[in-house]
Amino acid sequence: MSIKIDSGNFVSDNQKRCGFVAVLGETNAGKSTLVNKLVGQKVSIVSRKVQTTLSRILGIAISGNSQIILIDTPGFVSDHKSSSRGESADRASVLEKTAWDAFRETDDILFVVDVHKKDFEKSIALLQKIDESKKISLVLNKVDLIIKEKLLEIASEFSKIRDFENIFMISSLNGDGVKDIEKYLAKIVPEGEWLFPEDEVTDSSFEKFTSEITREHLYHRIHQEIPYRCRVVTENYRNESDGSVRIAQNIFVKSNAHKMILLGHKGSKIRAVGSASRRELSELLGREVHLFLNVVVEKR
Repeated sequence: MSIKIDSGNFVSDNQKRCGFVAVLGETNAGKSTLVNKLVGQKVSIVSRKVQTTLSRILGIAISGNSQIILIDTPGFVSDHKSSSRGESADRASVLEKTAWDAFRETDDILFVVDVHKKDFEKSIALLQKIDESKKISLVLNKVDLIIKEKLLEIASEFSKIRDFENIFMISSLNGDGVKDIEKYLAKIVPEGEWLFPEDEVTDSSFEKFTSEITREHLYHRIHQEIPYRCRVVTENYRNESDGSVRIAQNIFVKSNAHKMILLGHKGSKIRAVGSASRRELSELLGREVHLFLNVVVEKR
């Protein structure tokens, strides 16, 4: 089952364009928020916690005759370290490999930088690793949080590292400047037939998409190491005769202690997660959702 929306775009049969664009950058740079804005719907989860994108996600944006296939990648963490106690060096290493593999599939890259950070050493180190043959556009994100003079200094600092195809100054959260990126990408993707139907916004399966929404709400409500040590699996779903959909999900955790934390006092936390996830899924899918969550201790 594909996730679809009504794009509202008319596309002629000639001069279609289609191509892949990788979205790279440090963790929490705003990559997923940017992809969601370009697509026009949530396809990748967003959280203040680092490395919420656990695998690459394709977001499919339509602009005129162009289909832009965005590869949202896991963020990079310097020296395979994470601020979460629950994340191991091995896990960070695997996520970084996923990001590099996605990046190698395309010559066009959006390199996203959070301009509100105190320093840019990690972003600069990452930028220096990228092959010179790649066409990179610099995206300075969260520009609404700093003064213009500082922003120009940052743009100048990165321009010393390499030549960029374009430099965009945006706020992915409120959408400022995102339209300029869309217009640019629509021009640079090569001519060719579209790879996805016009009304598809992601290649994620229904099961994966709905699991990711619940996982996002776990991140928002559980402030210990639990989110990094759990996984959400949509075990089954069923379309009901009244047009609603019934979704059953298991949340796998590592220990009984984690299970108790996730459940909360008399089940208060898991109910809050389920309620928030259900509301968002109903809005995204355009129909009523009946969501059932079960917390399971995974021994292996």
